[in-house]
Amino acid sequence: MVPSVLLICLLGSAGLIEGAAMNPYSYNYGSPLEKRADSTCLSKRAIQTASSFTGQESGAEAGQADSATDDANFINFCSGQTLTNGQQKKGGSCNGIVMGKIPSADNMISAMITNPQPGDKVAAGDTFTISVQTNNLKAGSFTNAQSTYYSAPQDLDSNGNIIGHCHVTVQEIGSLTSTTPPDPSKFAFFKGINDDGNGKGLLSATVTGGLPAGVYRVCTMISSSNHQPVLMPVAQRGAQDDCTKFEVVSNGSGNTNSNNSNSNSNSNSNGSSSNSNAKVTVQSGSLGGAPPTIQDSGNPSRPFSVNGNTFVNSAAAVQRACDIQFNQCADAANAGKLGGKTVNDCQNQKNSCRAA
Repeated sequence: MVPSVLLICLLGSAGLIEGAAMNPYSYNYGSPLEKRADSTCLSKRAIQTASSFTGQESGAEAGQADSATDDANFINFCSGQTLTNGQQKKGGSCNGIVMGKIPSADNMISAMITNPQPGDKVAAGDTFTISVQTNNLKAGSFTNAQSTYYSAPQDLDSNGNIIGHCHVTVQEIGSLTSTTPPDPSKFAFFKGINDDGNGKGLLSATVTGGLPAGVYRVCTMISSSNHQPVLMPVAQRGAQDDCTKFEVVSNGSGNTNSNNSNSNSNSNSNGSSSNSNAKVTVQSGSLGGAPPTIQDSGNPSRPFSVNGNTFVNSAAAVQRACDIQFNQCADAANAGKLGGKTVNDCQNQKNSCRAA
């Protein structure tokens, strides 16, 4: 039995084909109108019959939940809902984009945070580097998170590895033995690593200006190009992400490799981000647009705000503002809108922005 939604698509396409055959200027089945109609229908070759079953047919283990079912593979699941549509909607949304290509079991992703190490002590206010060793991730692919969030499927490279990137996020947890899950909406540092590191899976993010004294958890969040969590081929496996706990101490007796970075003062004030409400002025070039302003959040414990995200120190806020500018610039460069400028030019601008 052909599902009704598919039947409508098939009949609609057939009508367009018949009408096109009567027009001597569009007799090919590949006319734009026909392609447009056909592309909004679920191809018979893409139908997965598993969506028609609850999973509780004869022989299933007891105690499992019924799967939702849809003969048309849930292609209209989000109809009538608030659509994600490439945006990060804090009020919730529905995303109908397919999950995409799944790697083989031999290409599953794994990660290990190599710095800081568990229990390390980092000096408060000191710049340090978070480093992550990954396997089977084609890193360095990072789409515009403001307009293409979850808007395309997971994809694989020619070696069968997931194409994407890694985020690192740091949260204060109170103590190394805390049993209270931290609030996911609050973080002390967050960075989407949009390069391929050393080309051998080692990725890093610089925590410019360090962190206040406290106990923290740092975790990876590995994602496909469009920022969705990576999908693996089997349920029983090791985790693709890693977390570790460390301390930031006020007496300066850190024992980890903080990798203090030298500043590059070659900044350009043409794209300065400032207004009367800004707590900090970001000095940067104007390629791809100015960086967002850094404002007073009104929260004494996280006083710096960039596009609604709050930070405990100005250095982290500046880094976020520069990263946002880079994403805008890279998106424009990839679209050919910067008069011959490339993503490398955007990267050079970001390096200068960070040092300002």
